Amino acid sequence: MRSIVYATVAAFLLASGGANAGEKAATVSQAVTPVEEQAAAAFARDASLAGLFDVEAAQLALDRAMNADVRKLAREIVEDQSLANSRLLAFAPKYAQTRLSADYTARLDQLKAVKAEEFDKAFLAVQKASKDYSAKLLSDYAQSGGDKMLKSYASETLSFVSLHQSRVKSLL
Repeated sequence: MRSIVYATVAAFLLASGGANAGEKAATVSQAVTPVEEQAAAAFARDASLAGLFDVEAAQLALDRAMNADVRKLAREIVEDQSLANSRLLAFAPKYAQTRLSADYTARLDQLKAVKAEEFDKAFLAVQKASKDYSAKLLSDYAQSGGDKMLKSYASETLSFVSLHQSRVKSLL
């Protein structure tokens, strides 16, 4: 399944001209209406913050998780979400965030403060909430977003977020 996700992402990047800003970078289209651009900006902001948080939390889990399956999930989240974060930054550089907001930083600090023996359960609970939020955000934009590039991004990203969501639920 992971190879299918990677192949899909690679094909998408090739079709879109690559994610390198030096190439003809695809960004939020100028052809969208002001309302659609506001929605695209809000989507890019929210998706990038959730993605950054997931990577930070998963990196923490790589250091602190005791269960091998939790560490494996964390490694997959870091790999998949880091790629998605890079793609989103390439598609919406004006709107995608590169640092956590105060709210997400506070959530991460709460996770850091969890006792070692309770960390795996706390990490999975945080990831369940995060994946549920991300899946809805991505699904909503994939269905009704106004920017074609971001709609495609949302649809492609939803595939692995749903996979992570299932894995989290199976580990809870």
